[in-house]
Amino acid sequence: MDAPTYTVGAIAKAAGLTVRTLHHWDAIGLLIPAERGGNGYRRYGREDLMRLYRILALRRLGLSLEEVRAALEREGPGLEAAVRAHLARVEEQLSAQTALRDRLVRILGALGGTAGPSADELIDTIEVMTMHDQYYTPEQREQLAARRDALGEAGMRKAQEDWAELIAAVEAERAKGTDPADPRVQELAERWQGLVQQFTGGDPGITASLKRMYEQEGAEQASRGAMPPGLSEYVGKAMAARGS
Repeated sequence: MDAPTYTVGAIAKAAGLTVRTLHHWDAIGLLIPAERGGNGYRRYGREDLMRLYRILALRRLGLSLEEVRAALEREGPGLEAAVRAHLARVEEQLSAQTALRDRLVRILGALGGTAGPSADELIDTIEVMTMHDQYYTPEQREQLAARRDALGEAGMRKAQEDWAELIAAVEAERAKGTDPADPRVQELAERWQGLVQQFTGGDPGITASLKRMYEQEGAEQASRGAMPPGLSEYVGKAMAARGS
């Protein structure tokens, strides 16, 4: 039995293209149908469909028609490279969608109360999300979201309370003029490092992103006002004194 072939109209409908586009691709030699009837009607076969898939996959990666043509000439008739590239793109999109879903879930959680979040709280949440998107990769944000989920609401509340208590204790020592190398400050610095470790999970990439955010945004902005001006420098001296 002969292999089935398809009209240009059927291919255009299936691929979400216009017939004019397929005619253009035929004219420039990008996708030439296997058959052409005596009346000039185009008929596309299995090999044409394989090439069409590769063209569409490469176009979705942002390649121009000339770049698509060059890529197809390099790859030959195989589909593997195009499918792998397409899969990588889909996984990137899934990662971005997952991160968006996590944000929406958190916002819905805040909206679940009787009054819901205030305008200031919403603005603060948006600013935090925007800042995190700037400094953390999608993979790092996924890891942080997973860590938040593992801690749960009670664990997150406890972590926030621990940070507030620690920041207040360190600020009290700084206000008194205590030497950063003093044993009392060194004990606080050790607790500080432990909480940072809890947040980053010991991941060097997340640690580097966190450090970069604090360096570029400033501690007060990065901590959303939790750290008063000058405290970050004091903590840095304490860490240096303990060789951290």
